[in-house]
Amino acid sequence: MSGTVRRINLSTDPDTPYFLRVDWAVDLGAGFTLALTDGNSAWIGEVSEDEVTKEAKDMEVTREKYVEDLLRALTGGEEGRGSGRRGGDKNVYSVQLTPDHCQLSYQKICNDISVHLGSVALQPAPDSLQLNREMIGQSLKHSKDLESENCQLLEENHRLKQEHQRILRQLEKHVQDKEVLERELYSRFVMVLNEKKAKIRGLQDSLQHLQQADDEQREQEEEARRSDNDKSPGEDESQDPTAESRQSIHPSQEPTILITGRNLVCQGISLDHTFSDDEDDQPSRKRRIIHTPSPEPSIPQ
Repeated sequence: MSGTVRRINLSTDPDTPYFLRVDWAVDLGAGFTLALTDGNSAWIGEVSEDEVTKEAKDMEVTREKYVEDLLRALTGGEEGRGSGRRGGDKNVYSVQLTPDHCQLSYQKICNDISVHLGSVALQPAPDSLQLNREMIGQSLKHSKDLESENCQLLEENHRLKQEHQRILRQLEKHVQDKEVLERELYSRFVMVLNEKKAKIRGLQDSLQHLQQADDEQREQEEEARRSDNDKSPGEDESQDPTAESRQSIHPSQEPTILITGRNLVCQGISLDHTFSDDEDDQPSRKRRIIHTPSPEPSIPQ
């Protein structure tokens, strides 16, 4: 069972404060009861589910929309606030009581247009004092519940503030650690970069030296080739000390004559008898090759 107690101001009797209590089981659409008091007298009334449905059909609105307006009109929920419609229109809810205290009606005023939401027939309460006590007790209970809820919200707010401060401190620490890490990484990067630059410069210098040495060697070879081409053949032979030694190594290019033993005998040269003058009898013996001198000797006719 849900219910609320609120103070209302009636346009018909603005100087007298009235207190309205609304009780319902599920929601206002399932029916509700009213209790109205001015502190001395009390009146009660009841609205059934069929009456709520009939009023919604008469207004040609959905049941949910009608219950929402009904809740705002009777309990003061979001009273005076915009209903969410475009243009910033405000919905104002009011409650009116007949002079004879027999009927309580409630309206919605939108853009200076009054829309009747419904009404309830009232009858005097059998025990006004007891009803007033119940309403006071319910108000105190509701106030206590609100106070307890407020304390819980304050504690939650305090906890969230502490958590927020802790997160801020942790965030600041992370920021500091990040800055330190960035500086350290930057210093390492600069160190590595300088080492790489020095190594690259060294490699460039070595490459330049090698290129210079290669160019010098090529120039020297080119100069030596030019100087060799400029020399005459005669000068080459006179200036080359190894030419003669090379000629002495090679055998004479003069023609050779094969002389047998018979030829020597014909020439009047005596031969050792160990040697045979017949080449056909002893083909396995070695033949002697004698280099003929440059001027050939004259053979007697």
